[in-house]
Amino acid sequence: MIFWRLLALSMVVLLGAAGHGRAVLAAASEDPDWPCIQRLVPEIAPAVIWAGPPLESIDAEPSPTIEQLAEELAARRVPLAEAEAQVEAFAKGLAAEQKNAQLTLLFARTLEIINRDRSSIIQGIRKYARSERALAESISEKNQRLSELPPDQILERESLIAERDWDIRIYDDRRSALPYLCEQPVLLEQRAFALGRAIVAHLE
Repeated sequence: MIFWRLLALSMVVLLGAAGHGRAVLAAASEDPDWPCIQRLVPEIAPAVIWAGPPLESIDAEPSPTIEQLAEELAARRVPLAEAEAQVEAFAKGLAAEQKNAQLTLLFARTLEIINRDRSSIIQGIRKYARSERALAESISEKNQRLSELPPDQILERESLIAERDWDIRIYDDRRSALPYLCEQPVLLEQRAFALGRAIVAHLE
């Protein structure tokens, strides 16, 4: 029973999938190192979430104030409601003639930070998937060795079974954590959209 269970698990991981169904296999076919059901979006494009002035129209560097605020807004530890309140307070302190340029700079820098952090998470997920695939291959290889061992080699069989079962435990533990990991890029995308909407609401 356990052999067939491991064989099925190995096939899933070797395909680069960690979920179930056709959606998972479709995602895996695009990138063998992407194990999530969620479609891989390598970078959040400004045009998708920003309705303000084109970012390239603002030819200026963010001030230290904007830099610090952008870091705060992008930080996942900061509740979205608090981040939106910070945007409002910042906008109220701007002169009318500066407002659009400064708010656009704020959005551009915030999105840059979110994309940086999101890219790091995506690379971590890919590394995680490669590790799982290697572990599944190790389990399959141990199963193959077990099938070839003579029944009288009891000590070697017991040792190999113990190694295999430990690998299975690690594999299952990691696999159970994958849905949480896969949600993180999506949550950052949602945060970027909400912040873009909050910032654009204060434009003149």
